[in-house]
Amino acid sequence: MHISEGIITGVPAAVYTAAAIGLVGYGAKKMNDFIKVNPEKKTLLGMAGAFIFFLSLIPIPAFTGTCSHPCGSPLIGILLGPWIGIALTGLTLLLQAAFFAHGGFSTWGANVFTLGIGGAFFGWLLFRISRQLGLPLMVSAAIGGLVGDIMTYAIAGLSLSAILSTGPLPQFSFLGYLSAIYTAYLPTQGPIAIGEMFLTGYIIHYIYRQRSEILQSLNVIPGGVVVLVIAFSTIFLSAFPVNANDLNINKMNTETSITEIKSDNEEQSEGLLGMDEAVNERMAEMAGKEPRDPYINLEALGDVWNALMLFGGGICGFIIGRGWDSLFKKQ
Repeated sequence: MHISEGIITGVPAAVYTAAAIGLVGYGAKKMNDFIKVNPEKKTLLGMAGAFIFFLSLIPIPAFTGTCSHPCGSPLIGILLGPWIGIALTGLTLLLQAAFFAHGGFSTWGANVFTLGIGGAFFGWLLFRISRQLGLPLMVSAAIGGLVGDIMTYAIAGLSLSAILSTGPLPQFSFLGYLSAIYTAYLPTQGPIAIGEMFLTGYIIHYIYRQRSEILQSLNVIPGGVVVLVIAFSTIFLSAFPVNANDLNINKMNTETSITEIKSDNEEQSEGLLGMDEAVNERMAEMAGKEPRDPYINLEALGDVWNALMLFGGGICGFIIGRGWDSLFKKQ
């Protein structure tokens, strides 16, 4: 889930960016420590970055007339830990913003929170909790993949709602935006989250069957996980007080906003509109936070864009192919 260029600006963009730089910087340090201890696993890090980059660019059509993409970061968080997952996600988002018009530089920090914290961290967290509860490896990984995707969309909705409800032309309250955005996300992002649930569970199970020693060498100590979840939940819920008036308004706001989004999508039914445009950008325009074109708009260059996509796919394929044996081939 990418928030487009120009939707988050000013102080919020600066705060998001500063926080994301701190997270990615610490993740890079953990990555460097990982390489020092496991120099033979450099190809695995390259494969992990290519996996997030490639998977989060794949457009999957939905019956709503839109398309969206998987995340990839929950699986990497499970394999390499949340900090390395966040670092690789941050690098991926920079490349996507620079060359593929996905997300943006001003929204890079917010997107690191959605795809990094939501995907890599919560995917890893729920995997560890599930293992502590005694669930099978494949089931635990599937839960991590599902929750990582859901939290990616949840944090994206929270970020957008907070920004748009305080924008120049707010249409709804914070909770009104939250209801409308989540309702719009559900029919498209729900099936994709379920698909990534099965994909994540299957890949972890397959690695275990082929190279179980790899999973042992990449194990993350699960201590203190349940306490961390309770603490995070308490802080998160206390940050967003709810009152009855907001809840009453939300019912009308949701119906209105979803009707407007659907009618806008129907006008553009000749092609598949991405969820970033159909929901995020549409909501932002209504709130007076109109997104702007990417600084490097290669997507508008036709064949140049197609060539770049093929080139990027080829590089990812080469990197993943180089690392394939280290995960999936018995030795």
